[in-house]
Amino acid sequence: MLENNSRIAKDAAIVDEAITSRRSVRAFLPDMVDDETVRDILSVAARAPSGTNMQPWRVYVTKGDVKQRISEAILNSGIRAEKAEWDEYRYYPDQFFEPYLTRRRANGFGLYGALGIGRREVDRMRAQHDRNFVFFDAPVGIIFTVDRRLNKGSWIDYG
Repeated sequence: MLENNSRIAKDAAIVDEAITSRRSVRAFLPDMVDDETVRDILSVAARAPSGTNMQPWRVYVTKGDVKQRISEAILNSGIRAEKAEWDEYRYYPDQFFEPYLTRRRANGFGLYGALGIGRREVDRMRAQHDRNFVFFDAPVGIIFTVDRRLNKGSWIDYG
């Protein structure tokens, strides 16, 4: 029993370390990631729990010319986040309120401040935002989707 508790504590420490060392990466090396590594990552991700184990996501792996064409199509579409209609899948509230407004602002000021982008440099902010659509130069892009006929529970599972 003591040995089992020790193993559980070790495993928990590994999970804790993975969570607490998490960071959001906004730049990647150009080194290609081999297909086996991508398959291994997705194999682990496929084991994530979901309601009734239906795992409602689909995964699309893209790289090279295809990834570039996807990025260019999005960037050339003329869609701007601030002008998009979000009726179907609302992400933000119509009006932010505390404490979320302060947290969101602190995050934005921290990000743009670290990049040397001032509060009124809208074009530079947009350019930084657009880096999402080039996968922050990662050599591999992984896109997850959920069938629009599924409901909010599937979005929770997807997360």
